[in-house]
Amino acid sequence: MIRKTVFSLVLVSLAGMSLVSTAQAGAIPKRTHDSTLVGAKVGSIPPTSSVEDLEKELKRSFVGTYAIYGTLPEEYKVTLQASVKDGGNIQDFRNEVIRMRLHRH
Repeated sequence: MIRKTVFSLVLVSLAGMSLVSTAQAGAIPKRTHDSTLVGAKVGSIPPTSSVEDLEKELKRSFVGTYAIYGTLPEEYKVTLQASVKDGGNIQDFRNEVIRMRLHRH
């Protein structure tokens, strides 16, 4: 009798954990899809007067690009800011950030 009860409790616990895992697994693709949509935002970078202004804009509007940009050495950041000081296309800027990130030493 005790074995049956313990066995039943174990089965119920496993089933409950399985349902929770399934529910969480279902939420991951939605979060990934949503973050990809946000991260893939298209648009323009407004004119910026300094590296700090550029960083604020990236952090506010282009979080994924900002995360990669943040790993770059300071001289790369200065070069990138100069390239978009009068504004620019985010996709071109993203491509340049990725290129610099992949080829830095």
